[in-house]
Amino acid sequence: MALREEQIQRYSRQILLREVGGRGQEALLDGGVRVDVAETAGCTAAAYLAAAGSPLEASARALGPGAPGFLAPASAVGESAAELLARELPDFNPDAVPTAPPRAQLAELPAHFEGPAPWVALGARGGQGAVLFRGPTACAGCFARAAEALAAPPGGALGVALGALGALLLERLVLGQGPAAGLLLLEAPGVLRPGALPVCERCA
Repeated sequence: MALREEQIQRYSRQILLREVGGRGQEALLDGGVRVDVAETAGCTAAAYLAAAGSPLEASARALGPGAPGFLAPASAVGESAAELLARELPDFNPDAVPTAPPRAQLAELPAHFEGPAPWVALGARGGQGAVLFRGPTACAGCFARAAEALAAPPGGALGVALGALGALLLERLVLGQGPAAGLLLLEAPGVLRPGALPVCERCA
């Protein structure tokens, strides 16, 4: 797809990045994402992805008290993420309204992942935020085993930072930038360290 003039203006800051460029922005616009979100981290990630031009398809998961923020008003608590995006995306960024099946998935844990990767899971481990990610070439079994060991993601400032990080990692995977899989632990906004990935029985 070729970028329209208004899209070049809208995404000019991203297009100027060497890691993105015009071709990369086209890939983001063409790479729809299924979002299974309800709270701070997931809704923040959804807002960042929508702002970057990724079309979003949401689940029927009910929004929780941590949802209000960039996309969701306080009145949205209790309605489904699908209802929220259907109402808000046309004004927020019409490019983020889905017109084709999603090619990636981002979800707050616990969640079920299926379909094409990239996959990004937002969770927590030992009081830290956690972002688990898998590209198209990485093992789905190892991803599932790692996800089982993680809890639901945190809220507050840590949840906002976690959501922004998750959106960035998903965008990198859509653009074909590695690594193919990994686990990042966020101790506080700006304090990040890698986590060890378990190995499934098939890969052991």
